Amino acid sequence: MNSDRLDALGLLARFALLHPVAATAAGIHAHDGAWGEVGAAADAAVLAWVDGESARLTAIPVGDLSRDDAADRDLALATLAAIRFERVEVRPTAWDPLNTVSTVGGGLFPLIARTFGSSEQRANDLAARLTSLPQFLDASIDALVGVPSMSVSTDDGAPRVAGGTRGSTAPSGTLQLPARPVSRLHTETAIAQAAGIAELAEMGVEVYGPSLRAAADVARAAADRFTERLRTEVLPRSEGEGSYGAHLYDRALRHTLFGSHDRAAVRAAAEVEFTAVRERIISIAREIAPQWIGDEAATLAEKPHELVARVLHAIGGEHSAAADLLDRCREETARCEAFVRRTGLIDLPKEPLQITWTPRFLRAYGGAFLDSPGPLDKGETSFFYVTPPPDDATPEQVESMLREDNDRMLALLAIHEAIPGHYLQLAAANETKRPLRAAFGSGVFAEGWAVYVTQVMLDEGFGDGDKALELVHWKFYLRCITNALLDVGIHAEGRDEAWAMHLMVGETWQEESEAKAKYLRARLTATQLPTYFIGSVGCWELEDRARAAVSGAPAQRAGLPGNRAATEGFSRPAHLRAMLQHGTPPIPLLERLIRAAE
Repeated sequence: MNSDRLDALGLLARFALLHPVAATAAGIHAHDGAWGEVGAAADAAVLAWVDGESARLTAIPVGDLSRDDAADRDLALATLAAIRFERVEVRPTAWDPLNTVSTVGGGLFPLIARTFGSSEQRANDLAARLTSLPQFLDASIDALVGVPSMSVSTDDGAPRVAGGTRGSTAPSGTLQLPARPVSRLHTETAIAQAAGIAELAEMGVEVYGPSLRAAADVARAAADRFTERLRTEVLPRSEGEGSYGAHLYDRALRHTLFGSHDRAAVRAAAEVEFTAVRERIISIAREIAPQWIGDEAATLAEKPHELVARVLHAIGGEHSAAADLLDRCREETARCEAFVRRTGLIDLPKEPLQITWTPRFLRAYGGAFLDSPGPLDKGETSFFYVTPPPDDATPEQVESMLREDNDRMLALLAIHEAIPGHYLQLAAANETKRPLRAAFGSGVFAEGWAVYVTQVMLDEGFGDGDKALELVHWKFYLRCITNALLDVGIHAEGRDEAWAMHLMVGETWQEESEAKAKYLRARLTATQLPTYFIGSVGCWELEDRARAAVSGAPAQRAGLPGNRAATEGFSRPAHLRAMLQHGTPPIPLLERLIRAAE
C-alpha cells in the first residue's frame, strides 16, 4: 500500500492554509506571511475541512492500509477530532486573550530566530505579519465574547479505552456545558505579557535591519492598542479563571491522552505513585541527613516530613547565581552528552542546540523548556529556554527560585530538556519519513519520554551514585505526579489556592516560588500537566512489555520507575532506539508500531 492513499501531504497543505501559524511551527512555510482568520466564518471553514478530511480517511478500507498507514490514519482522525472539539467546545479565541499573545509569539519568533528558507523570504513574511498585526489583534479582541451554554453529544470523536482501570466509555447521549465568560485571569496575564510583542518586533529589526523598521513600528502600535483594549474593554467584563469544569475537562482529557486514561484513572494512578514516591524520598533523606544537616538528623528522626524539608533546603543551598544559570545549564548539558557518548546509551543528535533566556512572551508559563524546530524542518536549531527571575522579584523570591533550581536540579533539567530528553527525542523524530506523524505529534509521548529517560540515566550510572542527586530526582518526579493531581483538582474538582499550595509546599517539598508559578500555570492551561506523569507511566509499561517479550514472563508494572532487574536478552539501548524510530506518536500507537516491528 502506498501512503499516497492517505494524501498526507495534501492534508497538511490544506491544514496549513487554515492554520498558518501552526503550520509555521510544523515546518510548512507556504503561508508564513499570514495570521489566519478569527471568528465565526473561520470556525465554519475549519469545521467543514475537518468533516471533509475525516470522511475521506474513514472511507479508505482498513485492509488497504499498511501498518504504518493505519497508524497514521488513526492519528490523523484523532487530530481532526481534537481540532473540531477545540473549535466547537473549548473555543479559546472567545474567552482566552492569552491565546492571542501566544499565537502572535508563535507567528513572529520562528521567522526571527530560525533559518529555514532564505533570509529574504523570512524577512518578507515577517514584514507581512507585522504589518497585518493590527487587523489580527483587533479581530481577536472582537472575538472575545465568551462561550454560551451549549448542548453537546457525548460522542466527541476522541479515542477511548473501554472498561478496566484505565478508562471508560461514556454512555451515549448529550451533555449541557455551562456558559464560560472571558477569563479575568487570562486577561490580566495577557496584559502583562503583551509587552513581549513589541520586544519581538524590535528583535526583527535587529536581525533583518532597518528595512523592517516601518513594519515593526506598526506592530508596536498595534500591541499598545491591543493592551489598551484589553484593559479598557475586555477586563471590565471578564470574570473568573477559565476553569474547564468536570464535563469539559473530561472530554478534553480524552483528546490529550489519546483515550489511554480517563480522569479517574489519572487520579488513581497518581495517588498510588504519590504515596510510594514520598516514602522513597523519606528513606533517602534519612540515609543522607547526617551528611547534610549534622546533629539535626537525630533531632528530626521522628518528624520525617520536616527532616526531608531540612535536607532539601541544605541541598538547595548549592545553587548558581541568577546571572549564571545559563552557564550552569550549558555545563550540565555537556556532562549529559559526554555520559551518553561514553555509555552508548542512545545516538546523539546532529542538529544544533542553543541554551538561552526565555523570550518574554513565553515567561508566563515559567520554568525551563525546549522549543524545537518544526518537525518538517531539517537541521534547524533547538532552543533550551531558561526563565530568569521576574524583574520585580524580591531578593527572598529570587533565593527561593534558585533553591528550587539548584545545581542538582539543573542537572536533571539538562537531561529532561536536552540530552537524552526533549532535544534528542524531537531531533530523532524529525527524521521520520511519515509527515502526518511528524506534524501531529503527541505531547504525552514527548513529555513522558523526558521524564522516563531521566530515571534511565540515573539507572545507568549518571551522577556516580550521588544520593543528593537521587533525592532531588525523586522530588522532581513527585512534582510530575503532583502536576497531574493539580490539573484534575483545579479544572474538574473546584480546588482552590490553599489546597494547591498545601499539596505542593506542604506535601511535596516545593519552594514557594515554584509552587506559585505552577499554580498560575495550572490555571492558565488544562490537560497538559498530566502528560508528564501519564507519559512516563506509558514509557515504563513499554519497557516492561519489551522485557517480558524476551523473557517469556507476563508483562506487569514493576513498581516505581527504574531499578529493573537485568533481563536476559533485553538491551536498553536497542529498546530506546526502537522507541525513537516512529516520530512522536501517542503511546498507544507507538506500542502498536513497536509490537508490529518485533
